Amino acid sequence: MYVNEDECEAAGLDPEEVKRIATGLSRYAKKAEALGLQIFGGTGTGSLRFDDGGPGKLVVAEIEGNFDGGDGGSTASKGGLLRGEC
Repeated sequence: MYVNEDECEAAGLDPEEVKRIATGLSRYAKKAEALGLQIFGGTGTGSLRFDDGGPGKLVVAEIEGNFDGGDGGSTASKGGLLRGEC
């Protein structure tokens, strides 16, 4: 887990608060993975899914919050800040 401080500054966010959130999400993502769960996001909703071998993964929980299911790609902009896909 790594916090991009320049990007936090550009967004007007406290890097320490971003770090706390990222650390917690990383911790829970690892716990989910250990149980065979996948955190899925798309069209603004989130869910926990489990592959039981059936036709599509079981949706075992819905997650509140804003989730994006993009490919996760990112690149440095002309100004040198890291930006995700549009």
